[in-house]
Amino acid sequence: MYKRLKIRHILTSTLTTIASITMISIGSIESSWAEESYTQSLQELYDLRDRTVAQLESLPTPRKQLFFSDNDDTVLKKQEKLLQKLQEIDVQILIEQRANDNWRQALTLGAQASEVGATPNATVKTRETEKHLWQQALSNLEAIPTDSLIAEKTTKKIKEYQRSLNDSYYQLNLTKSNFLEKIRKDSGLSSRATIAICNLRRKCLDLNGNKPPASPASLIKVPVAVAAMQKASQENISLDTPIYVSRGNFTEDASEIRARKPYPLKTLVGQMIDHSSNIATNQLIDYLGQPYINKVLKDDGYKVMSVNYKLMGNRIMPKNPGKGRNTLTSNELTDMMVSIYNNEYPNSDVLIEALARQKDRLLGYAALEELPEVKWLGEKTGEN
Repeated sequence: MYKRLKIRHILTSTLTTIASITMISIGSIESSWAEESYTQSLQELYDLRDRTVAQLESLPTPRKQLFFSDNDDTVLKKQEKLLQKLQEIDVQILIEQRANDNWRQALTLGAQASEVGATPNATVKTRETEKHLWQQALSNLEAIPTDSLIAEKTTKKIKEYQRSLNDSYYQLNLTKSNFLEKIRKDSGLSSRATIAICNLRRKCLDLNGNKPPASPASLIKVPVAVAAMQKASQENISLDTPIYVSRGNFTEDASEIRARKPYPLKTLVGQMIDHSSNIATNQLIDYLGQPYINKVLKDDGYKVMSVNYKLMGNRIMPKNPGKGRNTLTSNELTDMMVSIYNNEYPNSDVLIEALARQKDRLLGYAALEELPEVKWLGEKTGEN
C-alpha cells in the first residue's frame, strides 16, 4: 500500500512537471523508447502508460540511505528511467488528445458547412455562414501538430477542406453578383455584357468579369498610361520631357494633339485619357514599346491584359500598327483602376487628375447626376 501511494506521489509530481512544458517534439520523445513504445493511436499510448506504471510499481523499494547497495542503485536508475519515460508518454498523450479534439471539431464544422451549403436558394447570409464554417474547420485542422499521430490524414483533410472553402468563396461571390444579372437585363445589355464592381479594399463583384470583350477600344489607353508613368518613375524621366509626335501616328482624333509637333509627356498622357486621343496613344506606344508595356502588365500580375495594336479612327490606319489584338477583362481593368485611386502606381495623381477631366461624360457621370449623395471622381470610356 505504501509503495502505491509513493508511486501516485511520483506520478503527481510528474504531471505537475508536464504542466510547465509548453512545447516538446514528439520525434525526440519517440527516439528515447522507439522500439518498445512505437504507437499508432491514442489508445496504444494509454496502454503504454499503464504498462509503464505497472513496471514502476513492480520495482522493489530501496532501503534506507545508510544501507544502500549496488542493487539499490540499479533500482533507482531503473525508476528514474521509467519516470522519464512516463513523463514523455504523458506529454504525447496531451498532444494527441488535443489533436483528436481538433480533428473531431473540424469534422463537425465541416459537416455543418456542407449542410448549410446545400440549402436551396441560398442567400448571401447563408453563403457567408458556409464560408465561415469552412474557415473554422480549417483552423482546427491547422492547429494539429505536423508530428502528431494523425498528421497524415490531417494533411489530406486540409486539402479537401481548402477546396470546399474555395468553392464556398465562388458560390458566395456568385450569389452576391446575382443582382448584376438583373441590372444587365433591365439595361437591355446582351448576355455577353461584362460588369465589375470593386471598392478600394478590393472587395469585388462581377458578371462575366473574366471574359474579354470583343474589343477593349479606348479602354486600352489606361494600361498605356500606367506603363508611361512607370517608365518615368523607373528611369527618372521628367513628365515635362518633350516627345515628338511622328506623322506616321496620325489618325482621326478629337483631341488637341497634332502630328509633327512635340508635346510634354504629361500632356500626351493627359490627352490620351481625358480626350481619348488616338494619336497620343499611338505615339506613346512607339515611345514605350509594346514589349515594355506588356512586361509592366505581366509584372503587375495581369494575365489577359496586353497592348499589341495601335488605335485608328474611322479610316486612317497609323504606320506600323502592330500584330494581334489588344486584350483585357473588366476584372483586370477594374483592379487597375483601384490601384490608381489607391495611389499604388508612380504618379497616380497625374492619372487621377486626367480621369477627373474626362470630356466624355455620357456614362458614369450622367448616371450619377441624380444621386447627389454619390461623388463622381472620374471615368474612362471606350467605344467601337
